[in-house]
Amino acid sequence: MKKKLRNRFETKIDKQIKRSKLIYAYEGERWPYVLACHYIPDFDIITPNGHLYIETKGYLRPEDKRKLAAVKRQHPDKDIRIVFYSRNKSYIRWAERNGYRFSIGSIPKEWLIGL
Repeated sequence: MKKKLRNRFETKIDKQIKRSKLIYAYEGERWPYVLACHYIPDFDIITPNGHLYIETKGYLRPEDKRKLAAVKRQHPDKDIRIVFYSRNKSYIRWAERNGYRFSIGSIPKEWLIGL
């Protein structure tokens, strides 16, 4: 099954390669890659039960979602929680789907005592 070309420029190049009579594939291979990045939590709190990391989010951009999902996968031992500025159903669904505890507007008192 042939994949659909994404734009006019790719279509132009596809036609050029076809005319050359060479064997080719459009998006025929997939290569994994890793970006070396650092995550810095907004707040690092020491509670009676250990470290708690708080990320505050007014707007949860796609790049934030990608970053936070990767951090959660690579550091499952870290207790990272999100405080959203306001109630947003899609942010809440994302947090639940990705295993993040969250609150709206402020840090719950129970978090600060280590629960």
